Amino acid sequence: MGMELEYKFSVPGAAALEAILADPAVQAMRRENYRAIEMATTYFDTPDRRLSARRWTLRLRKENDALVATCKTPGQGTARGEWECEAKTMEEAIPKLLAAGAPAELQALLDGQTLDAVCAARFTRRAALVKLPGAVAELSGDLGVLSGGGKEAPLCEMELEYKSGDPEAVAAAANDLARRFSLSEEPKSKFVRAMALTKEEP
Repeated sequence: MGMELEYKFSVPGAAALEAILADPAVQAMRRENYRAIEMATTYFDTPDRRLSARRWTLRLRKENDALVATCKTPGQGTARGEWECEAKTMEEAIPKLLAAGAPAELQALLDGQTLDAVCAARFTRRAALVKLPGAVAELSGDLGVLSGGGKEAPLCEMELEYKSGDPEAVAAAANDLARRFSLSEEPKSKFVRAMALTKEEP
């Protein structure tokens, strides 16, 4: 199974995000220049929303000039199942995701169903690999907007994603970053927050 282990924090605004990414302590961990990636993500679900009801995510994202499809499933704590492939459409992506190891249940859930584009996110990501005591992770800052139901909401957050080594070292580094910059954990994914925009307010 593909696994994603990441720590996500809400950042109060563009100036605060810039200050974090430029902080001397962060710069000392960085092992490469920040890469700028323009992200345009569309999230898909069935008309009866059976994927989101299971907390599954199915998305097609343009990363600069590349199109990448992703399926995510719930995991333990901050870990999630994650499978990716290159694809131009979600219909093209489904068999590729299954071949990459996505749960066979995905095909069963989609049999006889159409897929709707239900919400989206557009943002610029700046990312770099960082070397931690005993581990390697990717630090990224995302700045942009979430959209759904004709509405938009600002997006500004920081992520620390495990790449190799000791997962506990990444957890410790995430906790240290949160303390250093007074950050709050963002428990909801971009998809969940974008989907919330589609719901009618009372």
